Amino acid sequence: IEVSADTAVAQISPQQAVFSGNVQLVRGDLLMQADELTLNRDTGVVDAKGNVLMRHPDIRIAGGAASYQLETGHGQVDQASYRIVPMRARGDADHAELLGDGQSRYRNISYTTCQPGQSGWLLEADALELDQTEGLGTASHATLRFLDVPVLYSPTFTFPLDGRRRSGLLVPSIGYSESSGLDVSVPYYLNLAENYDLTLTPRVMSKRGVMLGGEFRFLTETTAGNLAAEYLPDDREYDGNSSDRGAASFRGYSIFNKRTIGHVRLNYVTDNDYLTDLGTSLAATSATHLERAGELRHYADTWDFLGRVQYYQTIDDAIPSRDRPYSRLPQLLLNLENPDGISGTTYHLGAEYVNFHRTDAMKGHRIALAPGISLPMRNSWGFVEPKLGARYVGYDLTDPDPGIDDSASTATGVFSLDSGLYFDRNTDWFGTGTTQTLEPRLFYLYVPEEDQDDQAVFDTGVFDFNFDNLFRENRFNGPDRIGDANQMTLALTSRMLSDERGVELLRASVGQILYFEDREVTLPGETVADDSSSAYVGELAAQLGGGGYTRAGLQCDPHDSNTDQSLLQLGYRDNDNRVFNAAYRQRDGVTEQTDLAVYWPMNEQISLIARHNYSLRDNRLLEALAGIEYGECCWRLRAVARRYVDGTGNDNNLSFLIQLELKGLGRFGDDIDQVLERGIYGYSTD
Repeated sequence: IEVSADTAVAQISPQQAVFSGNVQLVRGDLLMQADELTLNRDTGVVDAKGNVLMRHPDIRIAGGAASYQLETGHGQVDQASYRIVPMRARGDADHAELLGDGQSRYRNISYTTCQPGQSGWLLEADALELDQTEGLGTASHATLRFLDVPVLYSPTFTFPLDGRRRSGLLVPSIGYSESSGLDVSVPYYLNLAENYDLTLTPRVMSKRGVMLGGEFRFLTETTAGNLAAEYLPDDREYDGNSSDRGAASFRGYSIFNKRTIGHVRLNYVTDNDYLTDLGTSLAATSATHLERAGELRHYADTWDFLGRVQYYQTIDDAIPSRDRPYSRLPQLLLNLENPDGISGTTYHLGAEYVNFHRTDAMKGHRIALAPGISLPMRNSWGFVEPKLGARYVGYDLTDPDPGIDDSASTATGVFSLDSGLYFDRNTDWFGTGTTQTLEPRLFYLYVPEEDQDDQAVFDTGVFDFNFDNLFRENRFNGPDRIGDANQMTLALTSRMLSDERGVELLRASVGQILYFEDREVTLPGETVADDSSSAYVGELAAQLGGGGYTRAGLQCDPHDSNTDQSLLQLGYRDNDNRVFNAAYRQRDGVTEQTDLAVYWPMNEQISLIARHNYSLRDNRLLEALAGIEYGECCWRLRAVARRYVDGTGNDNNLSFLIQLELKGLGRFGDDIDQVLERGIYGYSTD
């Protein structure tokens, strides 16, 4: 014990000392300050009077008088003002009692995380117990005031002091939408064990009824999973075959060893309108298929293996049976890349077996093989890589479609030559020292033409035409078609690299394929491609400095002067959390959209929120929201109005979302965060 003071008086009986004037006592992590302090060596009790301050690493208490037992850590303070340092919380109490081991008790208290002089929200209670060991606070006869207005009363109110999990009611969610009416959810969390838990969520919708949802999570050293389900009996707004509706999903994985892992993904809804009526996002409501799959993956040094069973539930009645995806029961994939071949060669192998199944349709087995050998030759100034390979695909079908051979097969060879050069020079980018590169690239591909019109098409289409796909060996994204080719790709890329940080400040690329022969191999219903060259493909990505960035892409057909695809994105985010995103997307005349989003703090209290996602081709709004965020240091109020497309049709849904965040206590109202984080890139509540 170390004590400093202006004066000190020692007494023999009882064994005590009285210190006066600027007294300071230090013992371990305890600091006591007072005008007068009496230390009794017989009992170990310290009595302090006048401007008392007791400070531990996790709590500070000031008051008029205090008594403290040094050995047990028990004490009491009258007319106390306290601060909980880890929570940045504070308050006043008529009486504070320290119980040791991070526990304390208060009478007639106030509690807030607002800065001194502000009380945007205030919790008042007859009694409060804080257990920092458990990370829990419990208030009795508690009243919550917001802007000095009582908004909530509870005989018992429990709240967390940290991020640890514990059973209890979570913050309710409240919202409104045209399709469901007033929507209130009250989750209850059950901390069943340290490695599994359960959340039950009753949800009341004024137009539809009462839904019960649940989410079970588990975690072991090798396995993790998430099982979610919800059930809505007697939906008053639904006129389908059954008014009992529900959904279920499961996500899980198991790690069998450091190289082998298994995944399971299961999804189910009772009817095709479920996500449209009860989904909460544009991505969910516009889904057309739900996946059910199990996978086993193994990763070796030079090869990897995938075993999969996969099935889809189609939930869009507008999709005809012939256009619905096949089930894979099973699919086996093997990929090999061995760079330790003879004389510096690399061995390649892609192998696949699939059993395709679909009710009332052609079905059967497919085997695909793609062996190859290449010789990579690389240097600091460039590279050359010749590659020689083969392709084989064979079928064993049941109930083949007209014109399809039930045992068709195709075998052909593949030759490619990839090469490039690197040039660089020192320059600057808006005053920043940079290295500019110039990277010309030439890629030649030859694949003999083989007639494949009698082969089935199970899961094969054409790759999107972008810069990376200029260098693929097959223009089709599945083995049902092996594209014939006699072509050369010419491309050029230039980069600006920061000398200080090594990051890419700018990348500009342009490329085109020159065709020496027509492309005879096509998908059903398509014609032979006889253009002498492909569209020009250009891409641009740049950091503009000061938080700005841009990305652009263009695909322009020189034969008809049409722009097949285009993309332009502009974005901005600074250290003050100002966010702005603008995008334009166009693809083959099928899709043409604009997307504007902004989160803009006007000052420390007010932020504006907006998003506008519009389809120019269909002349309809996909999603729009507008709102405001207002708050101070310890609270934040978010209010948003949102209109979005319901499903793939033309129906729109209007909803109103409101959320009150009290820092250190919780968030009350609707779950706006997910809507904003998904719709406004760069938005964060952290």
